[in-house]
Amino acid sequence: MIGTKGDEMGRYRGRLTAFIVVALFIIIWDYIFYYVLGNRLILSVDIIYTILILGAAFWLGGYYDSHQNSIEKLKKSEEKYRALSDEMSLVLEQIDEVVFKTDEQGLFQFLNPAWENFSGYSVQESLNANALHFLPLQQRHEVLPTIRACIKDKVDRNKIEISYRTKEGGNYWAELHMKFNYDETGKFKGTIGTISDITHRIYAEEELMEMNENLAVQSQKLSVAGQLAAGIAHEVRNPLTAINGFLQLMKTDSNSNHYYLDIIFTEIKRIEMVLSELLMLAKPQAVHLREKNVVHILKQVTALLQTNATLFDVTIHSRFSRDELFIRCDENQIKQVFINLIKNAIEAQPNGGNIYIDASEMNGQILLTFEDEGEGMDKNTLNKLGEPFYTTKEKGTGLGFMVCLRILKDHRGTITAQSEKGKGTTFEIILPSALPKKSKRAKEAAKGAAEKL
Repeated sequence: MIGTKGDEMGRYRGRLTAFIVVALFIIIWDYIFYYVLGNRLILSVDIIYTILILGAAFWLGGYYDSHQNSIEKLKKSEEKYRALSDEMSLVLEQIDEVVFKTDEQGLFQFLNPAWENFSGYSVQESLNANALHFLPLQQRHEVLPTIRACIKDKVDRNKIEISYRTKEGGNYWAELHMKFNYDETGKFKGTIGTISDITHRIYAEEELMEMNENLAVQSQKLSVAGQLAAGIAHEVRNPLTAINGFLQLMKTDSNSNHYYLDIIFTEIKRIEMVLSELLMLAKPQAVHLREKNVVHILKQVTALLQTNATLFDVTIHSRFSRDELFIRCDENQIKQVFINLIKNAIEAQPNGGNIYIDASEMNGQILLTFEDEGEGMDKNTLNKLGEPFYTTKEKGTGLGFMVCLRILKDHRGTITAQSEKGKGTTFEIILPSALPKKSKRAKEAAKGAAEKL
């Protein structure tokens, strides 16, 4: 209230001051004119004169007050504008995007400090320079017609992706947002807008496109391989059956060379194995998923291959975080994956060594690792893993790992490989975890216990 009264008094300060000063002047003047000089008092004239003088003083005081109030409002407006300008400058200095303004000729009239980090040029050397000057020649020929078309059609806003080079060199990408300004007659007056660096986004999109192209090529290769596999398998398996039958008849003949016949039978079995793997790739296999303890499966596979590992002087070490880790799987197919990986690890260590098999649960997933101390693989070999008929083994088919990939894909699992020449190889499999279903007896027991309670 005190402040409000003070403000009200301040609004009328000039009028009150003028009124008091003029009133004192009239009193002093009347005292001198009538009492000191002895002039005769004419009351009507004196009253009119006093009213006119006081009215003039009050009007001048009001004019002064109005002028002072205008000056005060102007000061407050200037302070608000200065504060707003400071805030705007602070924002423009802090944001990462470039903010610009050009005139009708395309010359930069304003640039915020982000321009220096963006282009490598200072704001001072860029002002009053043509904006197109900072683009490569080819980009100028592409951008200039677009801007001219926008101005011709009186377009209000537009967005353009451009490539540019910084002062120090290097190719980058930016997204240019522009607002076109026109006067009342429709004449172009310039632009304001922002420039955003989208280099990372463009490179990410290019990498994604390249990845999709590679996946498409790989898928096409697998499709062709599958078609070839089906054709080869069907064409070769029928005559093999006939050959196998006649060789069985020949083997019963005592005059035949059983040594050569055994070699022939061995090779026929090898051909049948290759054909079986080809058919598995070409023909989708029925997958019957059940909750199974992957630790139990690994123990079975390890026991199965222990004899083979002993022949190569290889020791298999199992390290499980607990005795029960459940997954939903087709047990026979998962066993095939484990057998393939362990056999490869054994054969990779002809002079003996160790194999480490780990199993653990992490974030609702089962993590399995198969680590050996074999010869390892170089980067080129790692990149070619899973390609049809690519193998580093003398008698390998190159199809075993493809079969593993197919099985794991059907089980919503993934496999990755890490290897270094001379330092062994590690395969890592990730499969979704599953909780075992309660048996019927366990359910009935739980139900009975609940009823008793």
